[in-house]
Amino acid sequence: MDMVSIGEVLRYIGAGLGMGIGAVGAGVGEGYGAGKAVTMIARQPGASGNIVRTMLIGQAITETTGIFSLVVAILLIFATAISEAEPLVSGLCALGAGLAVGLGALGAGVGSGIAGGNACFAIGRNPLRSASVLQIMIIGQAVSQTAGIFSLLVSLLLLYAYPSGGMWLLRCAAALGAGLSGGAGAIGPGLGAGFAAGSACVATSQKPTHFSSVMQTMLIGQAVSQTTAVYSLVIALLLIYVAV
Repeated sequence: MDMVSIGEVLRYIGAGLGMGIGAVGAGVGEGYGAGKAVTMIARQPGASGNIVRTMLIGQAITETTGIFSLVVAILLIFATAISEAEPLVSGLCALGAGLAVGLGALGAGVGSGIAGGNACFAIGRNPLRSASVLQIMIIGQAVSQTAGIFSLLVSLLLLYAYPSGGMWLLRCAAALGAGLSGGAGAIGPGLGAGFAAGSACVATSQKPTHFSSVMQTMLIGQAVSQTTAVYSLVIALLLIYVAV
């Protein structure tokens, strides 16, 4: 097997891993939200319309990073060519791109699903506050997707903006390391932001008069939880553009 063929193998593995891992987060998150919705409809049948609406909106947002994974996987299969001059480097860039988007989608998907599920729970407990809970959920889920967007950025840079030059072995290691940093570094922040959003939804239903304070505290907490995703993005960028 020649080196170009090895690069092609790595490209296809990257596509499979990116979509396969990315599907886990969205699937688990959406299922969690549906489970909470079913439980609360049984307890509060009169609020079933609001609960189902909230579940569907939450699932749509949760699906976002799964769609990122799908797009990158399709690009890897149909719109990415392995360089004949540096087949192993470009192959590992493709593998790193798949790992980045897949792992990044894992945390964001589960975190968004937790927020969506807790929003359904909160509306079931206090249907009169469904609008406030929905607002908190959407904002909280949007923040939890941030780390997944960072991972998508790293993935696209590895595919289309990776610099040439430097020792090939170091560039191979940097490509794989950047993918792992951008992807694995997004798992915790995505989950953490989702935990904060889910708790804020429940708090809003319990103490609706404290909506502003709950929103403010949630956003501050989420901002802090996203800092490690920023660190991971910085390291990924250093590996791509500085280390080699």
